[in-house]
Amino acid sequence: MTSVTRPRVFLVDGYALIYRAFFAMINRPLRTGRGENTSAVWGVANFLERLFREHRPSHVAWVHDSGSSFREEYYPEYKATREKLDAELQADFDRSLERVTALLDAWRVSLVTVDGYEADDVIGTMATQATAAGFDSVIISGDKDFYQLIDEHVSLLNPGRGGPAAVSEQFVDRSNADERLGVPPHRVVDYLALVGDASDNVPGVKGVGDKTARKLIEAYGDLESILAHAGEVKGKRAREALLAEQEEARLSRTLVTIRCDVPLTVDMAALATTAPDTTRLAALYGELEFHSLLGRLGQAPATPPAASDGPPAAATPAPAPERAARVVGTADVAGAVEELRAQTGPIATDVVLSGPDPLRSGMVGVALAGAHGSVWYAPVGHHTPGGDLLAAPPPNLPPLADPAMADLRALLEDPAVPKLCHDAKRLVLACRAAGVELAGVAGDLMLASFVVEPGRRGHTLDALTVEYLATPVPARPDTKRPGRGEVPSAEWEVDEMARVMAARLGAAFEVDRQLRTQLEARSGVELLAEIELPLVDVLAAMEWRGIAIDETRLGGLSQELSTQLAELEATILDEAGTEFNVNSTPQLRHVLFEKLGLPVVKRTKTGPSTDAEVLQELAALGHRLPALLLEYRELAKLRSTYVDALPLYVHERTGRVHTSFSQTGAATGRLSSSDPNLQNIPIRTARGGEIRRCFVPAPGMRFVVADYSQIELRLLAHLSEDPVFIEAFGRGGDIHRETAATIFDVDLADVTSEMRARAKTINFATIYGQGAFSLARQLAIPIEEAKAFIALYFERFAGVRTFLDRCVAEGRERGYVATMDGRRRYVPELQDRTHNVRAFGERVAMNSPLQGSAADLIKRAMIALASAIATSGREVHLLLQVHDELILEAAEADVAWAEATVRREMEGAAALRVPLLVDVGSGRDWLDAKP
Repeated sequence: MTSVTRPRVFLVDGYALIYRAFFAMINRPLRTGRGENTSAVWGVANFLERLFREHRPSHVAWVHDSGSSFREEYYPEYKATREKLDAELQADFDRSLERVTALLDAWRVSLVTVDGYEADDVIGTMATQATAAGFDSVIISGDKDFYQLIDEHVSLLNPGRGGPAAVSEQFVDRSNADERLGVPPHRVVDYLALVGDASDNVPGVKGVGDKTARKLIEAYGDLESILAHAGEVKGKRAREALLAEQEEARLSRTLVTIRCDVPLTVDMAALATTAPDTTRLAALYGELEFHSLLGRLGQAPATPPAASDGPPAAATPAPAPERAARVVGTADVAGAVEELRAQTGPIATDVVLSGPDPLRSGMVGVALAGAHGSVWYAPVGHHTPGGDLLAAPPPNLPPLADPAMADLRALLEDPAVPKLCHDAKRLVLACRAAGVELAGVAGDLMLASFVVEPGRRGHTLDALTVEYLATPVPARPDTKRPGRGEVPSAEWEVDEMARVMAARLGAAFEVDRQLRTQLEARSGVELLAEIELPLVDVLAAMEWRGIAIDETRLGGLSQELSTQLAELEATILDEAGTEFNVNSTPQLRHVLFEKLGLPVVKRTKTGPSTDAEVLQELAALGHRLPALLLEYRELAKLRSTYVDALPLYVHERTGRVHTSFSQTGAATGRLSSSDPNLQNIPIRTARGGEIRRCFVPAPGMRFVVADYSQIELRLLAHLSEDPVFIEAFGRGGDIHRETAATIFDVDLADVTSEMRARAKTINFATIYGQGAFSLARQLAIPIEEAKAFIALYFERFAGVRTFLDRCVAEGRERGYVATMDGRRRYVPELQDRTHNVRAFGERVAMNSPLQGSAADLIKRAMIALASAIATSGREVHLLLQVHDELILEAAEADVAWAEATVRREMEGAAALRVPLLVDVGSGRDWLDAKP
C-alpha cells in the first residue's frame, strides 16, 4: 500500500459512482412517496457515510466530467455506443445530479470540474500535483484506465457495492496492480491501445485480444515497439491486424491515455475535510425519506407520507428453499418423467443454450421441477473444455428429437401438463429448434412481472428473485455471449449446471406465488391470461418464419447511397466554405455558429446544440447548410442502420431475417423489435420506401399488408365520448378534413390544404399530450397563435378536453392510468415537484390509455388471426407487426382469403363507438403491398 506517513487525498470519480448507483436499481428504483427517484443519491449518501467512517480522510475531492473532451475532437465516435437515457430516465438522472451536489455541499466535500475535460484527466492532474505537494493519492473508481497512474504515491480504491450480490471494496497499489489486466501500470496504456474498450467505443486492434496483447507487451515492450515488430508476430490474425491497423492503435492509445496536464492548480488546503453540516444533512435526508441515515445523525425519522396506489410493493422477501439437483442419466428418463407427471400443479421448465439467440444456439440442457422434490437436469449438449480429447466426455443424453427421449419429449409437448417458465417465447423457440413443440405454458414470470409493473426496466429472473426473495440466484450462463475469461455454457461441468438450474427453478415457484398475489391485487390476471400468454405462440411463429430480403437490391441501394453521401458531403463543404469533419459536433458547431454566425437555438452543457431539432429550425429560417446536414444524416443513418446492416442478419440456415419481438419493451404494452429492429424502417420518405421494397415474399407468394386507419384517433373518440368527434368519424370521410371543418367552422368543401394540415397536426399533438410550445414549432407559428388554436380545438371538442383532464386527475389520485383492457401504467412523475417532470407525467397520463389500448387491440387481432390461419389449412403466415400494421405472406391462391380474414379479425378486435376500419393491400414487396 501507499505510505501512511504522508497525508492522503481521496480523489473520487464522481460520475462513475453516480451512474453505477443510478443503474444498479434501474429495474426497481427507490422512490419517495412523491415519486422522486432516489437510487443514485441513496448510493452516494451511503458511500460518503462509509468513506468518512472507515477511512477518515483528511482531504477529499469529488470530480465530474465537464463538456466534451479532446477525445471527441480526435474521434467523434468516442463513447458513441453508450446507451442514451430516454426522457423519463434523463429527468430522473438530472434530478439525481442536483441532489448529489446538495449532498456534497452538506458534507462539505469539494466538487471539482474543468470545462472540456473528463474526470479521468482532472484526477490524473490532481494526483500528479498532490504527489509534488507531499501527498499520497487514493483514486476511488472501478475504471481500469486509472491503473496507468499507480505508482509509489498513487493507489486505487475500487469501492465495491452492497446489496444481495455484494462485492467488497478492493485496494490496489503497486503490489497487486498487475492482477486485473496482467500488465504493470506503465504498460496499461499500451495494453488498452491494443485491446480497445467497448464501453468507451475505443477501437483497439481488432485481431488482438487480451492474451495476445499481454504476450506482445512481454515480448516487445511499448506500443511503438510492438508496431515496429508487427511483421515478426507469429499469429497470422494478430500480425495482419497490427500491420493494417497501426493508426487505430495509435488513436486508441491517445484516447486511453489519461492526461496529467489539465490547466488547474490544486489547492490542497481547500480539499481539507471538516465536519459535515448535520442540520442541512438532516433536512436533505428527511426530504429524501432516508430514515435510516437520519437515525445515524441522531434525528428522529419523519413520519412517511401516506402511500398512493403506486407501483406495487413486493411481499415480505422470503428466500426459496434449496432444491436437490439430480442429473438425468440414460436410464433415468422414464423415471424422472413419471415423477414429474405425478406432481400436482405446474412444472417449472427452462433450457440452457449455447448462446443467447434461441434460433442460432444449440441445446445444452433441459431443467424441470415440480412444486416439491428434486430439480431434474437433462444434459444434451455439454462438451469438454476446448475440445480436450483426453478428458472424460460429459454424461450427455441423446438429442431431444432422438427416439430414446420420447418420454421427455411427450412431457414437454403435452398441453395437459402446465408449464411455469420465465420468457416462454425463448423456451418455445429453443424447443422447436431442438425438434420439440412445447405446449401447456401456463405461467411466464417475465410477462407476469411486466403486467404487474410495466415501468420496470427489466424483468429477468435474477432481478425478480432479488426483489421478491431478497436472495439472488446464479445467472444462467447463456444469457450473453461469453466474454474474456468466461466459460461457455456448453463447457460447464454438468453437476455445476444442474445446481445452478436447481436454484433458479426452485426460486421460480416462490416468485410465481408472490407475482400471482400482485396480479390479483392489480387486476392483471385476465390481461396476462387473455392477451400476453396467448401472444407468445403467435410471436414465436413469426420469429421462426422470418422474412426474406433482396440482398442484390440492397447492395445496389448501398452503392447509390454511398455516391449520394459523397456528393452531399462535397456540397456541404462547399456551402460551408471550409474543410471540416461533417461528423464532428465541435467542428460543426464552429462552422455553424462561429464561422457562419447562425443563431444559437439552444445550448447543451458543452455548447450550442447541433441536434436534428436545431437543424430543422435553422433550415426553416432559410439556411441551406442545416438542410443539407439533415439530409446527410438521414442518408448516413439509412445506410448504416438498414441497408448495410440487414444482410448481416440473414440466417445461414433459412436465408431469411428473423427479428425478435419483445412484449416487455414498452410500458404502454406496445411490442418492440430488435436484432434487427424492423419497426423503425421509415416509410414517409422515398428513400425509406426503397428499403421496404427490399423486403420480398418467398417464391410463389405475395405480401398482404393490413393497417388500422387512424386507430388512436378513433380510440380517442371512443374513450372521450365526444359527440362531435364521434359524428365526424361516423360520416366516414377524411377525419383530418372533418376536424378542420369543425374547428374552423366551414363546410367540408371549403377546407383548404393548410386547414387540413393544421387539423392533422393538432389531432396527433392531442394524442401525445403536446402543448402550445410544441405545436408552435411544428406549425412554425407564434406560440400565442398556437395557444389560440388549441383553445379553439378544445372548444369545438370539449369532450376530448374533459377526457384528457380526467386521465391526469385519475393518474394523480390513483397513481396509474389504464387501458380499455385494464393494463396499468404507473405515473409517479405526476407527484413530482419539478414542473418539467410533472408535465412529462401529464403527457404520459394522457397518452398511455390511447397507445396502450391500441397495443392491446392489435394483440387481440393477432391472436384471433393466428387462430384463423391455423384452422384454415391455407399457406398463410403472419410475419411482422409494425405498430398498427400487420404484414402477412400468402400463397398466390390464398391472397384473397388472407386479405378478407385479416380485415375481419382486425376490425372485429373491439366494438367502438366509431367504425374500426382497416386498409388492406397486397404486392410483391413490402412497399408495393402497402395499402
